[in-house]
Amino acid sequence: MKRIIIGTAGHVDHGKTSLIKAMTGVDCDRLKEEKQRGLTIELGFTSLDLPSGERVGVVDVPGHIKFIRHMLSGASGIDLVMLVVAADEGVMPQTVEHMQICRLLGIERGIIVLTKVDMVDDDLLQLARSDVRDFVSGTFLENAPMIPVSSTTGEGIEKLKKVIDEQIQSLDERRISGIPILPVDRVFTIKGFGTVITGTLKQGFFEEDQEVEVQPGGPKAKVRNIQVYGKEVDKAFAGMRTAINLQGLATEDVVRGQWIVPAGTFEPTRLMDARVDLIGDPGKNAIKIHIGATEVMGEMNIRSVDGIDVARIRLKEPVIASFRDKFIIRSISPSKTLGGGTVLNPSPVRRFSEEIVRDLLSEDRLSQMRGIVKDAGVRGISKRQLAAAFAENASSIDKTMGELLSSGKVIRFDPNNDLYVFEEYVGSLKALMIEKIKEFHSSHPSSAGISREHLRSSLRGSVDPKLFHKVLMDSMKKSEIEEVGPDIRMKGFQPSLGDALSSIGEKVYDKLSGSGFEPLRVSELAESLRITPKQMEEVLGFLARQGRLTRISNDIYLTEKLMAELKEKVRQFIGGHGSMAPGDMKDIVGVSRKYAIPYLEYLDRIHFTVRVDNVRKLGSGR
Repeated sequence: MKRIIIGTAGHVDHGKTSLIKAMTGVDCDRLKEEKQRGLTIELGFTSLDLPSGERVGVVDVPGHIKFIRHMLSGASGIDLVMLVVAADEGVMPQTVEHMQICRLLGIERGIIVLTKVDMVDDDLLQLARSDVRDFVSGTFLENAPMIPVSSTTGEGIEKLKKVIDEQIQSLDERRISGIPILPVDRVFTIKGFGTVITGTLKQGFFEEDQEVEVQPGGPKAKVRNIQVYGKEVDKAFAGMRTAINLQGLATEDVVRGQWIVPAGTFEPTRLMDARVDLIGDPGKNAIKIHIGATEVMGEMNIRSVDGIDVARIRLKEPVIASFRDKFIIRSISPSKTLGGGTVLNPSPVRRFSEEIVRDLLSEDRLSQMRGIVKDAGVRGISKRQLAAAFAENASSIDKTMGELLSSGKVIRFDPNNDLYVFEEYVGSLKALMIEKIKEFHSSHPSSAGISREHLRSSLRGSVDPKLFHKVLMDSMKKSEIEEVGPDIRMKGFQPSLGDALSSIGEKVYDKLSGSGFEPLRVSELAESLRITPKQMEEVLGFLARQGRLTRISNDIYLTEKLMAELKEKVRQFIGGHGSMAPGDMKDIVGVSRKYAIPYLEYLDRIHFTVRVDNVRKLGSGR
């Protein structure tokens, strides 16, 4: 079975559905309304057995302009197009638009089919041939075979099958590697089975019992049965018309335009960067984007990068997209095709960047992957996210990522979770960290350094804790910064009170030494030395970090000598009496209750003493 989808394109009533019926025996118009009106409304699907024994899928698309959305849903899965032109009418408006759409979707192979030849004479047939040849001149169909047929008499049908057979022999099948993606174009229920969805498998393969999810939306299901062209199979591969019976979902859980993908692989996006090929002026108006089998409204900001039109597209609803996906751009009113596009970045994080777009426009996979990593910024990107961006299995990107890691252009900062960041951002982050440390030293010269959390929160953006730790450790290894206790500081930095407060420090120490066990309160110290409470707190904190003062409470500080004396007095008292009552503290050091209680609480806090019932005994910290 050749994994190829052929499909029709062309103006309404030019005989597309009749042609397929003549070739396959299947009438693709299945709806009652279609049969009553003689007009194809929905997509039709069947298969075609060729003279060589190969079987290919067939998609019949509506020709009427009102159903262009349905046409686009089918055209996105076509590998070989049959451009159908009625010999009695020639090229018509939808002939033109369908050809534009095929080109914009990247379809490169096709056959021209002149239908209704039984309704014209030789002169009109030759005129139709000439008309169509002029029309396709300069397009991918310029040298395509042209087959005159009559679906009524059967003339040319077998020859057409033979030409299709010849064409598909040299046609590349879709890749079965990568993450399987199935755009949903039909949803229905089969009694005894439940919900069935159909679509043309874009790439990869699905197999029975595989866990999948519907995106956007995320409801999960299991693949219960798979059919390809009406036959049950264990696996369905890219390029096949596929029907999947989903266990655990109701028909209302899935709609046309959604995607069936393996669970946990993709995250929907409302923002894309893309290369665009415009055939009309979109102006500043809202647009419609047709991608996969869905249609979504959006806005487009077009720019030029090295002479190439690119755009940042904001969508009203989320979609599933990956690198190099094709889409069609249409205006809302009047409804017409404005152009097409190719996805470059399916979910950009940063502001639009010409540098990143240049990487993504490159044909080199190293540059493309580097561009996606660059766009992730300092937050980094996981291997799973990279795989989703390119719709590849995680293992398949290892080679390219290995080259980027070896070159030093990309750094892995979390091996356990495979998180990567662009190397320039690591250098910028390191420079920013050092700048913040220096700023802290300048603003707080008396502090030993900045805490880790304070430093991380001072950085711009959301920095992953593991990246922060890696950059910190690398800087320490290079002896640029150092960690002393809980603080980080520049190598060799020594805290000081600075010129303005250096003399104040000694005065504070002298005043606290002279006031004994009933030291001046913080506010009293500040007032006596004519400095602000904030300056006083800085001086006291500095002296405490030096070990010259001990902070008993928010308002009480003791010098290190008085602290040692206090401990010794308490130790001797408990040693001689076995314990110490709360009232004993006043007598031991000769202070009032407002000092005695804070001293008791402090000694308990550092485990120098321990409370037993209503007395104190010596603790583990003595």
